[in-house]
Amino acid sequence: MPHTSRLLTPRFLLICMVSSLYFMGLNLTLSVLPLFVKEGLGGTSTQVGLAVGSFGVAAAIVRPVAGSIGDRRGRRTLIMGGALIAGLATAMLSLAGSIPAVIAMRMLAGFGEAGLFVGAATAIQDLSPHDRRGEAASYFSLTIYGSVALGPPLGEAVANHWSTDTTWLLAGALAVSAALVGSAAPGAPSEPPGRAGPKKFVHPAAYRPGMVMFLGLLGYTSFLAFAALHAEEVGISNTGTVFTVFAVVVLVLRIVGARLPDRLGPILTTRISLSFGIVGLLLLWAWRAPTGVYVGAGTIAVAQTFLFPALFALVVDTAPEAERSHAIGSFSMFFDLAFGIGGPLIGVVADATDRPTGFLVAAAITAVALASSGRIIGDVEPTIRFAEVGPRSRR
Repeated sequence: MPHTSRLLTPRFLLICMVSSLYFMGLNLTLSVLPLFVKEGLGGTSTQVGLAVGSFGVAAAIVRPVAGSIGDRRGRRTLIMGGALIAGLATAMLSLAGSIPAVIAMRMLAGFGEAGLFVGAATAIQDLSPHDRRGEAASYFSLTIYGSVALGPPLGEAVANHWSTDTTWLLAGALAVSAALVGSAAPGAPSEPPGRAGPKKFVHPAAYRPGMVMFLGLLGYTSFLAFAALHAEEVGISNTGTVFTVFAVVVLVLRIVGARLPDRLGPILTTRISLSFGIVGLLLLWAWRAPTGVYVGAGTIAVAQTFLFPALFALVVDTAPEAERSHAIGSFSMFFDLAFGIGGPLIGVVADATDRPTGFLVAAAITAVALASSGRIIGDVEPTIRFAEVGPRSRR
């Protein structure tokens, strides 16, 4: 597809609106779901992790398939279909009276989310100049983290003022609204793949960056799954405010440093991000007070600010345009696997010991990611960047 030097076009902004609507709905449930499973349904920490993580496991199963569909039938099909499925499944949580029912609805929502995210993320890259892809990913992610800032406290307020069911219904309605706006998304690429399609389930361009993402996000998912419960234990009344602090830090840094991943390159950016992640998780483990939770959340936010844009741009630069949606779907699968595995894993640790110890284990996993990151992607950056954008890759 043709590119111009202009990034923030009307169509680009419409896709960002799609993402904003959908993720606002999703994040309305972020602080409500763990408390609902734990207190409303009498679940254990392991069951909380399963309820939260089942969404990611389901999404991971269909991400690469969704990517192939996007390359053939267009990004619009993925966005509209995925948002409708996710919205209806989320609204149906109002009918769930048991933990297995919650897990089933979360898995169905995960199937929908896989399509929507792959479609929207690919459309954003379709509409971006080649040398501004990291910047485009940063701006696109603002829609996600902006909803993290507003969604959790709003969802908790809705649940407290009206009911938990009202939160599920509102979240579903926002996702359906995203499907309607998604009609503005691009169709298939100008040169779709051949009839046989990609031969591998996981696109080769996504494998090594995805492995780094998977290891680096295992610790982060423990924060997402258990921050609300941990905040409540240390005396924070509105646990959604922890996610607000996290998201505000990400938003500010993503705006101020939108071009840093392009300038620093994926290896250095990844190492900086993982280092902050280790520190943030250690703070949650050691500093068991409201201030410690907020400082830990802010530090983890620094970690998450640049990790995804750097590795995401590396994948896009590597994959042919006709296979871009498949590559992005494969890459985002690793995010889902981390989300699906990290929550239950840390939940088991929390049940066996306590929740802060779970954060300590998550910090250790993130340290493994830091130690292995250079070895995994160390020889990818210079070859791909130089081949794609020429001398500017050395900037």
